[in-house]
Amino acid sequence: MRERTWRLPGHSLAGMLAKLTGGARETAPLDPEALVSGLEAPVQLGFDAHGVVHVQAQSAQDAFLAQGFLHGRDRGFQMDLARRFAEGSLAELLGEGALAYDLFLRQLDFRRHASSSLAVLSDEHRQWLQAYVQGVNQAWQGQPLSPEYRLLKSRPRPWTEIDTLGVSYQLAWTLNTVWQTKWAVEHLKDEPAALELLFGLGELHETIIPHTGPAGSLGATSVGSNNWVVSGAHTKSNSPLLANDPHLAPQLPSIWYEMWLEGGAFSVAGVTLPGAPGVIIGQNQSIAWGLTNVNPDVQDLYRIKMEEDGQTYLLDGQPTTLSRRDELIRIRGRADQVLTCWDSIWGPVIHQDGDSKVALAWTAFQPLPVLSSVLRLNLADDWASFQAAMADWLVPAQNVVYADRAGHIGYLMAGQLVTRPAAWAAGVQDGNRRAASWTGTVPMADTPRLFDPPSGVIVTANNPVVGKDHPVQVPGSFAAGARASRIRSLLTQSEQHDQESFGAIQMDVYSTSLHQFATRLADHPQLPSGWQESLMNFDGHLRVESVAPTICYLVAAEAVPDGLRRTLLQPFFSDVPPGLPDAHPFPERWWSLAGERMVPWLVEHWAELDLTGAVARADRLGRETFGSDLARWQWGRSHQAHPFHPLAEVALTRPLFGRRPLPMPGDSTTVLQAAISLDPTLPWPRRVLVMPSYRQVLDLGDRASSTAIHLTGQSGHCLSPHYDDLLSPYLAGQRFALGPGMAAARQVVLIPGGEHSQS
Repeated sequence: MRERTWRLPGHSLAGMLAKLTGGARETAPLDPEALVSGLEAPVQLGFDAHGVVHVQAQSAQDAFLAQGFLHGRDRGFQMDLARRFAEGSLAELLGEGALAYDLFLRQLDFRRHASSSLAVLSDEHRQWLQAYVQGVNQAWQGQPLSPEYRLLKSRPRPWTEIDTLGVSYQLAWTLNTVWQTKWAVEHLKDEPAALELLFGLGELHETIIPHTGPAGSLGATSVGSNNWVVSGAHTKSNSPLLANDPHLAPQLPSIWYEMWLEGGAFSVAGVTLPGAPGVIIGQNQSIAWGLTNVNPDVQDLYRIKMEEDGQTYLLDGQPTTLSRRDELIRIRGRADQVLTCWDSIWGPVIHQDGDSKVALAWTAFQPLPVLSSVLRLNLADDWASFQAAMADWLVPAQNVVYADRAGHIGYLMAGQLVTRPAAWAAGVQDGNRRAASWTGTVPMADTPRLFDPPSGVIVTANNPVVGKDHPVQVPGSFAAGARASRIRSLLTQSEQHDQESFGAIQMDVYSTSLHQFATRLADHPQLPSGWQESLMNFDGHLRVESVAPTICYLVAAEAVPDGLRRTLLQPFFSDVPPGLPDAHPFPERWWSLAGERMVPWLVEHWAELDLTGAVARADRLGRETFGSDLARWQWGRSHQAHPFHPLAEVALTRPLFGRRPLPMPGDSTTVLQAAISLDPTLPWPRRVLVMPSYRQVLDLGDRASSTAIHLTGQSGHCLSPHYDDLLSPYLAGQRFALGPGMAAARQVVLIPGGEHSQS
């Protein structure tokens, strides 16, 4: 499958017209020698065949300036969107369609917290950040505007240090969703069947720290990732191997920018986050690491019953006043809007609920030293320095697996945990009583960790960190353990692992729950023609060519009892009409919280379901959508990824910025996770909401053997061959050399010179 097959019809014509009208200009490749001001010495850049870059600088300062220059050059529009998301100014650029995001996120006041985060940086880290910012702004001043800005008739304002720090808050918001579960528990307390379907996970036994008893969960997590590490006793090379594939929403350009960064004491390879210096996930000369999300219980909602003036409330009987902020929101194409925001002792008010205001408490509402943690992590060379680096990683909490060249492996839960009164209850707390306050935080040195476990194996896949017998509890929303259990099972199938076997595990698409569902459904006496054969031949692997997964999910969506379906169709906020998934920065309906729990719930309640009616409705819907030929009901046609770009959602510009839908295997429970919305009101084919954004397999014995790939390509420029050239190899499960194994196809030297840019 060639790269060009992913371009939409009309791409070439759209590109030609955009060039002729000045709507787009291709970014010219860097000259073999390019002048960049602020450098202390020349910096060597080596680009491989996919545009992945090796930065060789003589100092850390120069390395980060070059990194900022490359990020700004290749991902400027993406970076601008990330900072606008964090600060609530998307509508200024994108118009009224983005206003819902601004109205909600402006209440959270992330920019103020990002500004305060400057004070927690060391002088050295602040200097490196300033160099990065200078590099970004030089790139923006020294090249044509990206096509997005030309079409929108806009230009980015200069990048700042606060913009970089704001990116941490934007990422944390997407990864910490416990507050949504608590809102659901409060409003569905009289709907036990709905709560059971959404959150009834029972006791979970697949914990990251073994032998700590069963764990509970506040509900199923909606964002997934996998990482695991094995000691040399389990590898062909006799050295540790470490794998990681973070699962996030697919987008164009890629969430990540791959890089091997060298300068001063730094020699670190992996994926970087456009907008921030350093490497987020990867490997240096001594250690390797990978991240998965924890989603701990560090968010609480408080209902504050207000007095008649709408600004005063009683706190333990004493009159207390909310702080008021008036936020000016600029909206492209229409008049500005002033939003009145309120802040309480608990945190910002995020919702008006009758005569009460609902406030959100969260550990992210403070200065965050995450950037310092990343930079220290990039320099860590053993277990002790690794732990010290992760002590600054407060939000978003992560499961971090570790390996080093000395042969050690480890795990650490990085993130700030809170403590609460013993009488704490689920749902929304009483915001008129101080007794609902948090009692403190867990010392970072006490968060759960493992070092060289006897098994020589550590696996995390968003499953619970510890069980109820562990001295430090980590409550939160967790996966039930299907992916973690499957990874462990696959690891036992080979005594000696290598790059190939780890890669095969990352691509595994077996689902126990859907296999059970298909087996049950195959016994139903009134199946349409061809269904029974497809279901009986289904081996539980959700491959793109398989028909059985489409049949199962069509039936599953129709089999939910009518009363329960009507409950789940209610809006998340009663005064906010639901839109398409992700039309708001919070769920649209209760259905949005349904995930891996639904199919097992249906299997458990099989005898209570109207399967005859569900099968008939599913057959009718399938025929209307895919046709009468059952062979056309393939999972890859009904289950597709549409990498998001805001201008790919507009018909006129879609051929330029969008790409063909990607046929995806797997589902929410498979190792290769590809989760879809289960909302029965949405049309088929269904869009994949979460999938692997990056895959790495890192070798601690031979760094040159480490491999990685990310979705979708290095460049953010829609006319660049590197905008989408990783799509085909990504879908095929390929990975390419990362770090010393990289082969440079093109060399560039950045030479000190030119005028200094103002940041």
